[in-house]
Amino acid sequence: MQVDKEKDLKKMYEISGEKYRDLLLGALMWLKEQQSFIDSLNVFPVPDGDTGTNMYLTFLDAVKAVKKLESNDVSVINEALARGALMGARGNSGVILSQLIRGFQVANKKNKNFNTANLAESLRKASEIAYQGVLKPVEGTILTVSRKAADGAEMALKKNLDLVGMLESTIAYAQDALNKTPEMLPALKEAGVVDAGGQGYLTILEGMLKGLLGEKEYKSSELELVKAGKTTVVAQDLKYVYCTELLIDLKARDKGINDIRSDLESYGDSLLVVGTENFVKVHIHTNHPGIILEYGLKLGSLSDIKIDNMQLQSAEKIEKQEEKTRQEFMTKKKGLIAVGQGEGIKKIFEELGVDIVINGGQSMNPSINDFVTAINNINSMEIVILPNNKNIISAAEQAASVTEKKIAVIPTRSIPQAIASLMAYDVDADLDELKEAMTDEIDNVKSIEVTRAVKDSKVNGKEIKAGDVIALFNDDIRTVGTDYNQVIIDLIKDIYDEEELLTFFYGEDISEEEALQLKKDLEENFDFEEIEIYSGQQPLYPYIISLE
Repeated sequence: MQVDKEKDLKKMYEISGEKYRDLLLGALMWLKEQQSFIDSLNVFPVPDGDTGTNMYLTFLDAVKAVKKLESNDVSVINEALARGALMGARGNSGVILSQLIRGFQVANKKNKNFNTANLAESLRKASEIAYQGVLKPVEGTILTVSRKAADGAEMALKKNLDLVGMLESTIAYAQDALNKTPEMLPALKEAGVVDAGGQGYLTILEGMLKGLLGEKEYKSSELELVKAGKTTVVAQDLKYVYCTELLIDLKARDKGINDIRSDLESYGDSLLVVGTENFVKVHIHTNHPGIILEYGLKLGSLSDIKIDNMQLQSAEKIEKQEEKTRQEFMTKKKGLIAVGQGEGIKKIFEELGVDIVINGGQSMNPSINDFVTAINNINSMEIVILPNNKNIISAAEQAASVTEKKIAVIPTRSIPQAIASLMAYDVDADLDELKEAMTDEIDNVKSIEVTRAVKDSKVNGKEIKAGDVIALFNDDIRTVGTDYNQVIIDLIKDIYDEEELLTFFYGEDISEEEALQLKKDLEENFDFEEIEIYSGQQPLYPYIISLE
């Protein structure tokens, strides 16, 4: 019976949208199972191997978006999938994965079902868009694996293979490319691993095949409810009677958000227009709600319509609402967002004027949606973001591209760089000039991060055992040993260039006595004018150090 079933499956050249969902769910569950393995493929033996985690959480958010749909049209499914992946993208690997998924959306804009030609086109478009999304594409990464996967699909299409055969060919080509990544990137070869992002993409393809063959039973309980984001409206003086809200499902594409805002601004105040290329949410205080609804109907179908007569509210309620408006929506010239972990680090950022500290860093990269939510919760049209990790910069930049506000992402890769850049922060400066000034400050500080190796490894010719203390300078492992203080001293001796100030933040696993002993050891070995210590309470990295 099983043989007959497999024989029938081999005949599948086209599947319905409902069956297409099985491919996605199979990919999600297989990615979840392989998440820890993919994380372990980190080149460095530091506790921030999170490629598998980032790709899984990104794909999870994408599938959550699909789960809400009633439609089983493949075009609708892929549109939701792409939107969910974009907003949920975490880390570099998550952002690249969101671009790969966008390729599926672009390739299936009008498809109700999904066939072999669609799969081949989707994989090719996915690879092309992913390459375009990277400023300097590097071979030996997920990009290479995606390109070769598309080659495998196109070869299967020429051979007239069905979807099962095409996925098998795609997986074989992707596996071959993945196996060759150590030959393309010396760091992978030295560490004895393949590219983690490429492994993640291969895992998704394998999961799609499992889903197609019905090998994976998907449990809906795996999906958590998505919390709705808070919409921030900047209120003005009450001059109009009707508070009017509506959601427009755009049918025409000739008007964007800025066009709609421009068309409506003369009909009232407290105007807010937000959304995507397909949906637009409108909020306005007006004396002519009918005109607003008629305008919306010209653009598409309407839903979530809400019209309140504000004159019918009690005077007390109006007074309370106006006070709430003044308190909550007072507009600032500029806003500041930083990423960090540890109550001490958070407190330092807040003392330096940061409005929102997003909890994140090593092994816990914020999503694009986390950044968008923070951006929306700051009542300013100009915002500066400090990512403070090389793997978070891309998510911050993606978030900046999907908001109407003006955003300056300062490419800070560490907490010390963020603090240094804040020294140049000027709320009255032009945003572009401010970005340049804050970026220039990054080069004025040396950043050191100290942790313990989580696995045996060989990096830059250094043999490292699990549990060894390792110190990183500019993201490179420079010194290795068994004692925190000695490893730190050895690294500072190597990079010291007459800096006058040393600052270090000790983590949640370091006592105050241990921190004071490190300060004493540093004073005995170096002639800094000042050594400052702070309890950062950060996880994973017992010491974060800056030299200026």
